[in-house]
Amino acid sequence: MLRLDMNFVWNIVNLIVLYLLLRHFLIEPVMNIMNKRRGMIEQSISDARNKEGQATELKKQYEEKLAASSQEGSRLIEEAKTQAKAQYDRILKDAEEDAGRLMAEARKQAEADQEKAMREAKAQLASLVLAAAAKVVNQEVSARANQALYDSFIAEAGDFHDAGSN
Repeated sequence: MLRLDMNFVWNIVNLIVLYLLLRHFLIEPVMNIMNKRRGMIEQSISDARNKEGQATELKKQYEEKLAASSQEGSRLIEEAKTQAKAQYDRILKDAEEDAGRLMAEARKQAEADQEKAMREAKAQLASLVLAAAAKVVNQEVSARANQALYDSFIAEAGDFHDAGSN
């Protein structure tokens, strides 16, 4: 049987007081610390998730910028190739024009030199013919006679030259 005596009542009162003291001085501060710690952990997890989201966003931006710079690099290379090809074509065209112009000038110069040589040869030949004719005839011929002789010789030499080239 259970007996109720004063010790038992004091034990119960002591237990209640001890519980209240422990609750006030130990359990509540420990619970407050645990709640603060839980809040800090939740805040740290939230911050970590935010930072992970920011890192993912930064990674995405970095990859987009990397792809854009790769495309920009490719575009710049193609543009440089196009400009180089255009410059090459322009230089080649200029060189061809210069070569054509130089060839035309060389032809004109050769024709002028040939024409000059022909005139000089005709003049020398005419003077030789006149000198030979003067020796043959052994007389002085007037300027008009010299010109007539020269013209007839040139006409005959021209006919002979034209007949030889045909």
